[in-house]
Amino acid sequence: MIKNRILWILWLVCMAGAAVITGTWLFAAVLLLTVLILIFSAGSVVLSGKKAVIKLHLPKASERMECFHGKMYLENQSAWPVFGGAGVLRWENLFTGEKGEIPLSFSLGGKEKQVIEFEAGSNWCGCIRFCFSDWKCQDFFRVFSLKRKADTCAYTVVMPERQKGELSLFTREGFDMESFRYSGSRPGDDPGETYDIREYRSGDSIRQIHWKLSGKLDDIMIREKSFPVDDTVLILAEAFQADRDPQRAETVAEVFSAVLQSFMEKKISCQAGVYDHSTGKFRLEKIRTEEDRENILYRFLRYGSDAKTPVTVREYLKDPGIQNFANYVYITGDPQDKEAELLAAKGEVTIVGCGTGGRDSGGEQVLWKYGSQNPKDSQKQHMENNCPVSCWKLH
Repeated sequence: MIKNRILWILWLVCMAGAAVITGTWLFAAVLLLTVLILIFSAGSVVLSGKKAVIKLHLPKASERMECFHGKMYLENQSAWPVFGGAGVLRWENLFTGEKGEIPLSFSLGGKEKQVIEFEAGSNWCGCIRFCFSDWKCQDFFRVFSLKRKADTCAYTVVMPERQKGELSLFTREGFDMESFRYSGSRPGDDPGETYDIREYRSGDSIRQIHWKLSGKLDDIMIREKSFPVDDTVLILAEAFQADRDPQRAETVAEVFSAVLQSFMEKKISCQAGVYDHSTGKFRLEKIRTEEDRENILYRFLRYGSDAKTPVTVREYLKDPGIQNFANYVYITGDPQDKEAELLAAKGEVTIVGCGTGGRDSGGEQVLWKYGSQNPKDSQKQHMENNCPVSCWKLH
């Protein structure tokens, strides 16, 4: 556009100089006509694009490192044409921080509708937000321009690669199966299982006295009943990272998926929880089928990616409901994340730290191979596709 303006200015200067030097009306008439054309062009820019409606459409989900197709629908509700429209379609992976731009240009006749197709893709899983917030309306000669607002956004979710876990957490033996039925951190009122044996305290019910053991020990002993749990494990994953790192984020999503898959295949009763930023509500879902796994993973990436602070545990604790869990699995990619400590009062907590380094907790560490295991894909990304994962129980 700057080049066009310079050329038109030079043309005006030449015509004005020629009219003065030669004194002929021809150059003066050409100069006047040029000025009138420029005035008309400026007026056309003011009138065009006022009633342009722009909408974006993206697929609900797509695969990592594969192109997906999006569409931008344009409609000029005015009879005045849009001679030239130009803007930038900006996108951002809310989960990893990856960003990019796609320049677009178009023209619309009066009352015309048009569809512009574009291709995009991401090297990482997550929720990809596309925004076309403003664009420039230009005249036919590309001399004048005026900004127009669009404010349209669309989202698509890039699902993570499916991986097999190598942590003992993913095995049925990784948990005490008896604790799946009864809480190990709090007494209850179920006489079917004993939570603890202790000495008598003032106020204890006579019905709780363990008569046989009291006779052997020559002291009054109390048998505390167990607290039954409805489901064995609650799995929580936190999308927030103070310093967003795509490798850690990718690993968090894959580990979350792998835990759900492993528990489902081994028929370990579990639920998963996700905080939905769009509604401000915490959602709990039973994981029984492949569809359940995909749905909760989609919700985690789509509605949990836009976190400004770690919120998953806190939102769950605000209203945990009447559901009782004996074990909690907390998956995070933030090295400074201490949210799991808030769960300690409710049950046994297992923390899975993705890319957070080892901790002096006697836990387990593996090198997680994230993403596609095709060597060609790794070469395209110019990086080693592995991330350290630590797993330990909170004491």
